[in-house]
Parts: sequence; C-alpha cells; structure tokens
Amino acid sequence: MDHSNNHKINEAKKYASGAPLSNNKKEKRENIAKNIVEQARFRDARQGSIEELPSTRLERLVLNNCETLKATFPQKGGAKPHEIDLTFLLKFPGLCDKFTQGFMKWGSNVAPNSRENIIGDLRRNWFKFLTEKNLSLITLDKIDEQIMAGFNQWLHRRTLKNGNPLNPNTIKTALCNLKIVLQSAPGGRELGEMVPRGPRLAHLKSNPTKVLTIDELMAVVAAIEKEVLALQERWDTGRKLLEQGKQFISEGKVLEPTPKKSNSASCSVENLALTLAIVDQRYPANLPDQDIITNDDPLLGATIQHAFGSGTISNYLYANGRDLVPLVLSIAVATAFNPDTVLALEWKNIDRKVDRLSNGRNSVQIKAIESEEAENAEFEEFQDKCSPLVKLTGNKPRASRQLVRLLDPDASGPGQVNLNLVLDLIFEMTARIRPNVIDEFYTDRIFLFVQTVCSKLPKGYGSSLKGPSSDRVWYNSLQRFVLDNNLSPLSLKSLRATMLDYVQLFNQGDLEAAREIGNHKNRITTWTHYTSDLVKRLLQEAVGESMIVRGRWLDTKGSIDPRKFREWTDKGCATPGWACLDPFDSPRPNQRNGRLCTAYGECPDCPLAAARIGNPRNVMLYEALRRAIYRSILRVTSVVWQQRWAPVLAALDQLLALIPSNVLDESRKLTVDLPDVG
Repeated sequence: MDHSNNHKINEAKKYASGAPLSNNKKEKRENIAKNIVEQARFRDARQGSIEELPSTRLERLVLNNCETLKATFPQKGGAKPHEIDLTFLLKFPGLCDKFTQGFMKWGSNVAPNSRENIIGDLRRNWFKFLTEKNLSLITLDKIDEQIMAGFNQWLHRRTLKNGNPLNPNTIKTALCNLKIVLQSAPGGRELGEMVPRGPRLAHLKSNPTKVLTIDELMAVVAAIEKEVLALQERWDTGRKLLEQGKQFISEGKVLEPTPKKSNSASCSVENLALTLAIVDQRYPANLPDQDIITNDDPLLGATIQHAFGSGTISNYLYANGRDLVPLVLSIAVATAFNPDTVLALEWKNIDRKVDRLSNGRNSVQIKAIESEEAENAEFEEFQDKCSPLVKLTGNKPRASRQLVRLLDPDASGPGQVNLNLVLDLIFEMTARIRPNVIDEFYTDRIFLFVQTVCSKLPKGYGSSLKGPSSDRVWYNSLQRFVLDNNLSPLSLKSLRATMLDYVQLFNQGDLEAAREIGNHKNRITTWTHYTSDLVKRLLQEAVGESMIVRGRWLDTKGSIDPRKFREWTDKGCATPGWACLDPFDSPRPNQRNGRLCTAYGECPDCPLAAARIGNPRNVMLYEALRRAIYRSILRVTSVVWQQRWAPVLAALDQLLALIPSNVLDESRKLTVDLPDVG
C-alpha cells in the first residue's frame, strides 16, 4: 500500500475539516489544493476546447430549464469544429438515440454542408411526417413497410407554398437521406432496405433553368457596364480626394469646428478630402463603429456622422456588398462559371500574363529582316500591340476537371468595360481590407467586402459550412441591383444557363460545345438542365427542315443540293444563289401547296424569288444558271424550251443587266457549274 498517498488523503481530510495545521503543513496542503485546482481547470479546458477534439462528441445539456442536444465534429487542420443542433430529436424519445448514433457515424466522414443538408431534410420531411401522423413516440422496432409506404405517399401528396407538388428529385432525396441514416444506425440496416427508392429518372429535370431573353440579357449587360463605369469614376474621385486631403494635412489645415448638414463649409469638398485623409491615417483598415471614432476623436466622429455619413466615407476606401454585384456579374458573363465558382474565385487561380503566341491566338508573319536590331524592334512592337491573355481557373466541387477560361482582356469597344478594367477595380477596392479578413478562409478571395451590420469586419461570400451563393449579403445585394436598374428577375444560375443556351444557339445547336463550356460530364446534363424550350424547339425545327431538304435532294436526284452553296443561298429556294419568300407555296407549274418547291432553274421568273446582285458569289451562280439553261436546248424540244425556258432566260438577262460592272468582273474570277435544267 502506498503510505504517501494515505498520508496525503489524511492531511486533505484534516484541511477540509478545518483542523489547525502547522505553518509547514498548511503551506504544503495549499500547494496540493492549488495543484488539484490547476489540473481540474486544465482538464476542463482541454475537454471543452473544441479545437483539440480527437473525435466526434454528443452533448446533452440543460440550459435555462431547457434540454438541448448538440453534435460536434472535429475539422481537419485545427479549424473550428462543426456543431449541429439536434435538439428537435428529443421530441422523438423512441428514435433519438438510434438516429443520433446513425448520424454521428455517417457524419464523421463527410463535409459540414452535407451534415447540415441531411439533418435539415430529415427535419422537414421524415420527422414532420411522424409529427403529423401522431407517431412521435414510435420506436425503431415498430417501424414497418406500411409506415414507409405512408411516408412515400405523404411526400408525393405534399405541396409547396405556391401550391406546386414536390419535385421528383426532392422526393428521391428525402427517401435517400432517411435510408442513409437508418443503415448507419445500430440495427437499422434491414429497416433501411424497406425505404422506397423514389420516382424513377427523378434526377432528370423536366423543366430546364429559366433563361433570359436576348433583350433581358442585353439590359443586364448594359446595367453592368453603367455601374462598373460609375464605380471606376467614384474610385478615381476618392483617390484624388485622398491626395488632396494629405496635402491639406501637411499645410496644417483642420476640420470645420461645427459639422452640420446645413453648414456648407462642413459639407465642402475640401472638408471631405481632409476627413478622408485623417481616416486613412488613423484607421488603415476598415472604418470602425461610430462610437469608437467619436471616442478617439470627437470632432472627426461628429464630422462623419453629421456632415457626410459613414457610408460616404467608406465608399471611397473599400467595397461593400452592393458595390461588388456588377463586378461579379461581369465575371459571370465572361466565364459562364457556376455561381459558387464565380463568388469563390481566388487570385492564385487568375493568370494575367498568358502569352498569346503560346495559345495560338495570333501568328507572326515571318519576313526577311536586314539586321538583328530591326528584328528585335519589330518583335517589341508586336508585343506592345498584343496584350497578354487572362487565364481564369475556377474550382467546381465534384467536377472531374477544373473550369478554365482563356479570355482576351481588351476584347471590348472604346469606352466599354473590359476584363482588365474589372480585375484592376476589384483588386484596388479590396486591397485595403484584405489583411484584416475575419477568417483565413477568405484571404485569397478576389471578392471581399465589409459587412454593414453586426461586426463591421471584411469577409468573402459564404462560409466553410455554406456555399457563397447562399450568402444573404449576396442575395440582398443582387436584388437591389435588379430593382435599381429595373431588370427582370436575375440570378447567377439563370445567367449561366442563358450563356450556355446561346452557345448552342450560335453554334447551330452544337450540344457538345455547350457541354464543354459548362464542364459537364454527360451531354444529357446540358440538354436537361441548360437547354431552354426555345432552343429545343429551334433545334427540332432545324432537324425537320434538314429532313425536308434531304427529301427534295432525293426527289430531284441531286439537282437541288443547297449544301454546296449554303453561305450564298436560301435552303428553301430551289435554285442556288436565290432567296425565296415562301418555298411551301410556289406559283410555278406542277408544284403542290404545302410541299417544298422543286422548280429548279425557274427562280428568275418567279414572283417569290429574290436576288443578291451585290454579292459576286451569287452573281457567279446566276451566270452559271444562264449557261445551264442554254445547255438544255439539246435535251428538250424547241416548243418546250420556248414555252418554259425562254421566259426564264429573258428574266435572268434583265437581272444580269442590273448588276454593277465591278461586281460582274469580280464574279467572273470564279467558276462554277450547275446541273442542267429541264
């Protein structure tokens, strides 16, 4: 037996009972008690320090006579652990333990936003179903296939606030999340197999994301350009005022002693410049709260509060959430990135010095140069004219590869907003606040702003738990942008869908081109999620038109083939080089109403035909038709030729007489033959 331990225990009892102790013994006992207290504090601090959690933890506490349940998950790299409130599970005592165990087991290896999503989904669906059916006290062993089927029917009958039923994908997700937690819970694997699979093909959208019309898109672009140019003007004005204010400080000038809105001297440009310079010197980061400024300098605080307002001062120093909206949208239009990808862009993924020559954008014409100096001078002149390209690499979670865009930063007209202007403005308006971001998570983000409510600290959009596009600051700022510019409802998601839609439209329905831009693994994703009904209808019409034209090509045994001259002719017209006002209602003999015209060679004498006499390539085809008509004399009788082709030839000659001589000379440099008529 350890006598020293017994001795310590006995002495501690004497100390606790209040018995008198000698000075040495008393000092010794005080040291023992002090050590015990310090160890207890260290143990409590270590257990309560969420940064040092070795594994997940479930806490059940009573606060203010209310019982709470909280799950805590450690984060990698010593980051602040993720906490989730599970108190609502206490209303289901028969399921609480099993569901918390299943959730803790599954949630230990997933991202924080996945945990938030699955808990929120279970609360909105499964546990709400149990509450409505008076099954709050049910235990796991009492759940059977009948209850599972009832939950499935409940999901299918449930409606949203607008009266619409749940999306099939929402139903499938609700069932899948229930199955995940049940199969992770002790004894719940067999029960998880009872969960219905949900609607088939639920992951395929029946309606794609709504896109903007061309007029709506142009209105958005115009609003972006207007606000970006206004931002640039305001920022340049702020730089000039700041320099002017620094000059005033060096000259010994001071602020106006009685700052009021009614006092013109207090609201003057000179006083504003001086205020900006003083704020710049005293607060090198963001502007603090008004009471802090007033305590530090009452006159400065009164000037900001009564003469200008803190918003006016901060607008000249750094960006707020509303300022960033046109800058974000300009990047979104240029890249067609996902919403979260745009808002979470980082400077390390933007290369503004990509050589054009290395990317095949320009080619140098090699010439014989007399000296090496002349060669160097020509190359330097070429480099001066060709600014580098900008390479933007966006991070898209779950994607098989990164999103990359190679853009020309100067691809805009005079006086228009270009990518260089936008990137420079973003960098300058966020440089001041970048060193003071509230979390290292935002350090390299290109989009930073200072919160105007709560703690006025710089941050980026979103957090480690929620995506940037779900940030309320972004949502509210975007809505103000829409209202300020009288635009149609807008989101980054609809803007991306619009850009991918027009990629297909401008590439003759090339779904692969849109898939590449959207960085989609499967073309079916592009078709179902990012192809509007308008483009689908246009593509279907194009397919039907191609089938009709091919049928006419077969009927005429190849005489009418617009594929050879698609750039200079109308596919609906029977003769190459011409345009037709109504190819399905031809007035020519032997043509049927509602059928595509097959009167090859007869267009010069048709009232529905139109000619392009200013295009040498079209004129080339008109002269080729004249030769084909003359060749037909050997194939038909003279009576038939006089009745059918002589009027056509006369009309064609009248047309050729109207062609300018320079166009006619240019056309005769080209040669082409058309099939014989008749």
